[in-house]
Amino acid sequence: MLFASLAVAGSGGLLANWIGISGGWLLGAIASIVCARAMGFAAALPLWLRALGMGFAGITVGSAVTRETLALAALLPLTLIAMFVYLAVLIAVIVFLHRHYWHASRATALASAWPGNVLLVFISAEASRANMQQVAVVQSVRVLALMGLLPMTIGLYQASLPTAAATGSGYDLAIAVAIALACIFAARRLRLVGGEMFLTAFAVGALSGAGLLHIAMPRPAIGFFQVVVGGFVGMELARSEARAFLAALKPAVATALFAALSTIAAAFALAPLIDYPAAALALALAPGGAEAMILLSVVFGVDPAFVGIHHTIRLVALTLGLPLALRWAAHADYQATGKR
Repeated sequence: MLFASLAVAGSGGLLANWIGISGGWLLGAIASIVCARAMGFAAALPLWLRALGMGFAGITVGSAVTRETLALAALLPLTLIAMFVYLAVLIAVIVFLHRHYWHASRATALASAWPGNVLLVFISAEASRANMQQVAVVQSVRVLALMGLLPMTIGLYQASLPTAAATGSGYDLAIAVAIALACIFAARRLRLVGGEMFLTAFAVGALSGAGLLHIAMPRPAIGFFQVVVGGFVGMELARSEARAFLAALKPAVATALFAALSTIAAAFALAPLIDYPAAALALALAPGGAEAMILLSVVFGVDPAFVGIHHTIRLVALTLGLPLALRWAAHADYQATGKR
């Protein structure tokens, strides 16, 4: 089933990439998995493969940290503040929409609005008795919209880099892979959701920034892990029952478009103020799809270190904040209804 699922996702990615769609490996994989599910093929990918994808994203972030990119430190306080202000506004608006227009519970609205770490959102939402089918559809469509609109928008004025062979040291890349495997093992033992990525990013980044590692990410590996990420997103989207999917589709599409378009608008508004490329800002501010945004930053050549630092910090903050926020929401729902 693993190889069949990868073949389906990879075929869709290959076709979309051949047509020339920006981010084609990713978007084609999502579309092919959803279509295959509609035709009766139940794709299945193991969680260890997702962990490897997170670890690869961590290597991508860490390898982009060099002595030159460390000069971005002066810019980071401003962009990080902008990111968290934007995320707070985004969450507040989407929660309001779900509560007042679609009559969702507080826990369902908050889980639907939470911008990132989808696996943790699903686990925490289930524990808080949110409407899981609505949360799954809304979160999946949000990620799909981000992965669709951002690459297409960026692709209008920033061409993808041509496929080229990696020129870095294979020995250094092997060391980075070994570090990533150790970080994946540690994250899973500690049950640190998202830790596969940010532990690897910190470890590889420290060595790369010190000049001890010089890593060039192989283009075939970047394409493969786009297929893996797209496969997981497509599987989650295809899991919902038809009736539940249609019921949640209106709020899902509305909030997904709002998230994607507001991200693009925020990036273009901030770019001239700080004199930094809008493409890098859009991928850095994107509320979700961390692995995909990091991989896309490599595809478009728009500073993976800058994009990765923002997503790493965002994931850490959201991972720590989500259980507390959902606990409050579930308690408020209980007080409002008097039911457990």
